[in-house]
Amino acid sequence: MTLPRTSQALQGLARPHPRDRRAALVHLSRITPVVFLASILVALLPASPVAGQELLDEISILTEENAQAYAAPLTEGLAYALSGGFTDRSVPLEGMRFDIGVRVLGARPGEGSGTFQALLPDSALFEGRTFQDPYRPQDGSLETPSIAGSGDGIVLVPDGEFRSYLQDQGVDPDQVRLAFPGGLDLPLTPLLALHGTLGIGMGSEVSVRFLPAFEAVPELGSFRSHGFSVSHHLSRWFTSPIDLTATAGYQKASSEDFFESSALHYGLTGGLRAGPMDFYGGALLRSGSTRVDYQIEVGGDAPGLPADGTRLTFESDVSTETGYLLGARLQLLALNLSGHYTFGEQDVVSLKLGMGVP
Repeated sequence: MTLPRTSQALQGLARPHPRDRRAALVHLSRITPVVFLASILVALLPASPVAGQELLDEISILTEENAQAYAAPLTEGLAYALSGGFTDRSVPLEGMRFDIGVRVLGARPGEGSGTFQALLPDSALFEGRTFQDPYRPQDGSLETPSIAGSGDGIVLVPDGEFRSYLQDQGVDPDQVRLAFPGGLDLPLTPLLALHGTLGIGMGSEVSVRFLPAFEAVPELGSFRSHGFSVSHHLSRWFTSPIDLTATAGYQKASSEDFFESSALHYGLTGGLRAGPMDFYGGALLRSGSTRVDYQIEVGGDAPGLPADGTRLTFESDVSTETGYLLGARLQLLALNLSGHYTFGEQDVVSLKLGMGVP
């Protein structure tokens, strides 16, 4: 390996040049699952193509710990979006009544999620030698934007013995630096679902939700999701001034072998009906996780980064926590419009347009 080759590898770690779709799927590190998730955002939200390409060019700087911290607002947000937003009314549909519609959800990153503390490589293998503590932050701070933040990422520059060695070899240390990706000002993690509900009698209903496989970015394969929930009208068994309903559900999303996310929710809602309006609120217990799996490819050994071909995985977990929701539904003949807001570690907003026999 020559020094110029190493410098070029560090400057262009993730530029994708797949010759065909199969090549793109085999060499996952050039377009990692974190980038895939960001590409989903580009497909569902207005975004700058330049910003997306810059992320593709820079994402390979992120080793497992840094990648998990950088992507956490998005990977955790996906679990939150999957775990909520499916309550529709205060009372389940009666037997053989149905409702179909389209639902849009968004999970808002929590406070303080716009930055994280970068982890420096403990050592770097270069030209057959191992250098300890090879990098330092150029500006002295390890705080760098996450995907939900804004501004440029920190830059790590060679330090100590590693810097001296490069200078002795006639290499400008500034040409062997590592730049973290900047923030993308992520306002929320979006999710789209087709929603169908059927009343099965005895105060109960079942709902299914799914998103058919689609390609946000052709080279990255298909994104899909599916899930279900059940609800039961508790107030049918006792007298209550408001309608009380118990609900539980499961949802899953995946992208081929790049990532997989799943979530559970269960809780209690109560509400009142007034003419065409239905007002409801309640509490949900939510939990979930997102697992990302990808392979590093840096076009050669790069100091401070995992070896070429290393497979990295990380998982972002959302432990069981309570979310509190408030919502309303307007029924106009066969059409209905509903929405609610869930407060929690990450707030979730949900809007649905549907039609059916109420």
